[in-house]
Amino acid sequence: MDGTFDRMLRAAQAEAGAAGDVERLVSVDSTVVRAHQHAAGARIGGSATRLSAGPEGV
Repeated sequence: MDGTFDRMLRAAQAEAGAAGDVERLVSVDSTVVRAHQHAAGARIGGSATRLSAGPEGV
């Protein structure tokens, strides 16, 4: 990778920008997805104590 593609892309973008041929489109998605408690691994009928697989004392 010697940067040839990056130089070609910048040159093409600069040429198109100078000619006024560049349109910019920005899309922002702030969707929030909520899952049912059972989808997150919760136990049906209440919570149960789970032992950690990590080191003791942490």
